Amino acid sequence: MKKPKYNYIYRLIDRITKSGQSNNDSFTYYGHLVELQSGTRGYVSVTLYKTDDRYGGELADFSFDYWTLELHFVSTVGKALTESIIYAFRHFYTPRTIRISYDEYEYEDEDTTYEYDETDWDKPPVKRFNK
Repeated sequence: MKKPKYNYIYRLIDRITKSGQSNNDSFTYYGHLVELQSGTRGYVSVTLYKTDDRYGGELADFSFDYWTLELHFVSTVGKALTESIIYAFRHFYTPRTIRISYDEYEYEDEDTTYEYDETDWDKPPVKRFNK
């Protein structure tokens, strides 16, 4: 079975993090509804849906704090999407370190321990296992 590719994620994260983008907005992007919600300037919560209809299911639900550079995942449909989102944020905020956290309930069955070499920002993240 083919793994899904999320080629549009890089461009989506670029659009979300631009200074002209409102943190309270909803728009359709490459056939996916994107909802941005925020109560403050330095924080955005993003919900990415499978289709342009919010009742079709979610692909990802995550938030980003611009001040502390923390990317928090509530849920995603798979590791490939999670890693695409992480890679995009790392690219736009290098050389600063992005802190990544996961919702304990949604990710309790997965190993979410990732280590990144901050000098190789142009390469996708590599998962290393802790012993």
